[in-house]
Amino acid sequence: MYKVIIVDDEINCVEVLEILIRQNFDDLTIAEKFTSSKKAFEYLQKNSVDLIFLDIQMPFLTGIDLLHKLDKYNFHVVFTTAFDQYAINAIKLSALDYLLKPIDEELLTNAVNKFRKLKGQIDIQSQLANLLQQYNLTSPSTTAASVTGNKIAVGFQDKILFYDPKEILYCQSNDNYTTLQMRNGEKVIASKTIRHFEDILTPFGFIRPHQSYVINAKHIEQYSKKDGGYLVMEDGTNIPVSRHRKEEILLMFKNDL
Repeated sequence: MYKVIIVDDEINCVEVLEILIRQNFDDLTIAEKFTSSKKAFEYLQKNSVDLIFLDIQMPFLTGIDLLHKLDKYNFHVVFTTAFDQYAINAIKLSALDYLLKPIDEELLTNAVNKFRKLKGQIDIQSQLANLLQQYNLTSPSTTAASVTGNKIAVGFQDKILFYDPKEILYCQSNDNYTTLQMRNGEKVIASKTIRHFEDILTPFGFIRPHQSYVINAKHIEQYSKKDGGYLVMEDGTNIPVSRHRKEEILLMFKNDL
């Protein structure tokens, strides 16, 4: 039996992958599931596993950051990602495996079969070290198509405007649109999903405390424990905190991140 853990900040992604693994692979045992990459890191420091399904883009500590913090790798990794071209390029160059979300059952089977075949036959320590080196060489602070200098590009029907992330208070999801609330009171409506802005703004210190919000952690005024917990931004806006994100948000304050 192979010991497996799943690390993904989106609980629905964890649940889907768990179902697919339990239905299709009798020789894989899910030892733990984590929506907190920091909790996963703590677990890996004390426990050995054979295979990790690891999300790339996570708040506070990305999948790549998690690997950076570990000093040894005695496990195989299958990365999962909505889309991160720089990470995918680095993964390909290092001959590692990845799955694009939503997870395709056939591609998942191929990834597991590859793991079975290579288990114990390759130097995973060198392979993952090479990945980190390749990622550092190929990855700028975030996606080049969406960032110019220290500003992010937001495309509209007839123009592209550039915004300084420091001037964005938060982003709010509205189906396939996202509203950017600026510090000067301006509201910018972009025809991109909230996940798109999470991907490009995470390197600038943004976090996702709730499925509908990506916020600038530098502009948080306080955390209130009332009504299940919420964050208060510098403009007085209350931002809800999801139940499964609450522990990580409080840990962030505890560590003065």
